[in-house]
Amino acid sequence: MRQAVKLSLGTLGGWIPQQLLIRISGQDLVFPFYHAVSDVPMPHVEKVYPVRSLKRFKGDLEFLLKHYEPVGLEALKSPETLGRRAKPAMFLSFDDGLSEIHELVAPVLDRKGVPAAFFVNTDFIDNRDMFYRYKSSLILERLEKINYSPAVTELFQSRYHLAGSGKKSVRDFVLEISYRNRKELDEIAKLVQLDFATFLKVRKPYMSLQQLKNLANKGFYIGAHSKDHPLFTHLTREDMFMQYRVSMEFVQKEFGTGYGIFSFPFSDDGVPARFFEEIKGEGMPPLDASFGTAGLKKDPVPFHHHRIPMEAGRAPARRLLRGEYLYYLAKGLVRKNKIVRV
Repeated sequence: MRQAVKLSLGTLGGWIPQQLLIRISGQDLVFPFYHAVSDVPMPHVEKVYPVRSLKRFKGDLEFLLKHYEPVGLEALKSPETLGRRAKPAMFLSFDDGLSEIHELVAPVLDRKGVPAAFFVNTDFIDNRDMFYRYKSSLILERLEKINYSPAVTELFQSRYHLAGSGKKSVRDFVLEISYRNRKELDEIAKLVQLDFATFLKVRKPYMSLQQLKNLANKGFYIGAHSKDHPLFTHLTREDMFMQYRVSMEFVQKEFGTGYGIFSFPFSDDGVPARFFEEIKGEGMPPLDASFGTAGLKKDPVPFHHHRIPMEAGRAPARRLLRGEYLYYLAKGLVRKNKIVRV
């Protein structure tokens, strides 16, 4: 609902110059982020995230570079330097560590001299395993290929006590499977004769450790995105810290980073203020910046930054950014453009 409102505002406010929105909002540092860029089908992604075409991504980048100056981590650590720049700033990032980042995205960024951060789920590097939502996408793609065979969907209905055996009931059930119940996806895959291990071996949807090291050697940032992509507010306190610590320690050890960056999988919505205090505490991996996905928002945590999803509705960057600024300004009228943490 919120994203639909932003897209509508982006369309209705098409006459407003970008620079005017930046000036009146005071938001001159933005954090656009993506998951997938590809010109070939990505069945493991397409049912859960829109996939940006390479042409659309290049168009987005052209718009962003026209209005913003790309900056690296040092600018986030020293925000007083941002005001000395000729243009507003942006920090670009990509989540999930998909292989297309190495093959398609990084070469484009490298040619243009654009810094970026790539956040990875450490359990999936080298294609050892796969995000449970990507498994859901593959299952739905397989169901489409067999045209939701009645024999299969009736088995779904019987085994999982669904309200019906129709396409919508089955699709909704698969998409609603949570991180806690993710092992069920492996059982469902057997029903539709889908082998995740073979897909990982043949398709290689994720970057390898060596590919990530190549990107790090080129000057790109490598950050942690948890071990295996849970929604943090569905975890116990102990599991939240485990997901954070293990992934951060892996990234900092393997890539020898002199920095620490972390992006919350899905969202940081509901993560308490105390968690942020404790991950910056003694004995924890060094942390320079963390990232959420709430769009243009103020946050009481000084090192935490909210990113703008750039794949919503396949709309171009111009419309997405305009909608974000107008939504931010509208929420500001009722003092609702700041995150509240308890």
